[in-house]
Amino acid sequence: MSSILTGINTGVIRHGEQFTALALKINQQHEQHLLLIPALPLRDLFICFEYRLHLQSLRNVKEKAAFKKRQEIATAAMHKNIPSLTQSELLEAGLYQRITQIEPNNKRKNELQLTITLQGGNTLSLLIDDAQIALFVSAISHAINNAGMHTLSLRLSSLLDFLPLYDATIKNNGELEYDSYSHPAWKLALFSETLALVYHSTDEHGEQQAYGTVIKTRLRSEMKETQAIAQRLLAFSPRLKKCEGKKGQISVFTLASGTEHVLRERCLRALHALWQKSGKST
Repeated sequence: MSSILTGINTGVIRHGEQFTALALKINQQHEQHLLLIPALPLRDLFICFEYRLHLQSLRNVKEKAAFKKRQEIATAAMHKNIPSLTQSELLEAGLYQRITQIEPNNKRKNELQLTITLQGGNTLSLLIDDAQIALFVSAISHAINNAGMHTLSLRLSSLLDFLPLYDATIKNNGELEYDSYSHPAWKLALFSETLALVYHSTDEHGEQQAYGTVIKTRLRSEMKETQAIAQRLLAFSPRLKKCEGKKGQISVFTLASGTEHVLRERCLRALHALWQKSGKST
């Protein structure tokens, strides 16, 4: 059974200058928990929040006005229930408080239900009202930035609105050398569009280079925001990073719409076809 969230406090645990975990102290109805969230589960938590914020953006004007009022009430209530978080608690925190996995249930209209798995296998169910999410995000971001870890904050925020499926080096003969990225079903279900992108650039010797990637997102190829994702992908992929800072052309194609799985062969064929088509116009 899920317990309703009533208040949070956050801090950062690090080893030297390296981020170790976000410390999250939560107040529930009749209990408190101190949880340690490493970088990867923290990114998943932000992905869950980003999706709920996306759903909020789809509401009509009347619904948004009502939600804003509910949000103000929720924020005031959470500010009254901030749990204390001391340095001794952080020093004494153990491995079994460390989160290894987060899985959302998005079936509730106004609430996000999270199943949290801790190291050692124990689970915790947490119910977060949509009206609490903005404050939740703000508290986490403030803790990370207050610790001077602006690079981590920027990296987390830049990886929330897409999922990489494949990236590839496209040789001059059309052969693809590729890497694949697997994701749990819940994460794939948050995104409705599968896009193929091909990057054409020229290296320092004047040789043509081509790289490709397939991603899931909520944007279609013709939307201008897609170009922003295309630029952020350069920092994610070691293959695509070779294009960073170089003049070139980016071609984008909507491979599929819907949450269904797109087979690997279809993704790679789409990259090859887009490379051929875009190469002729380069």
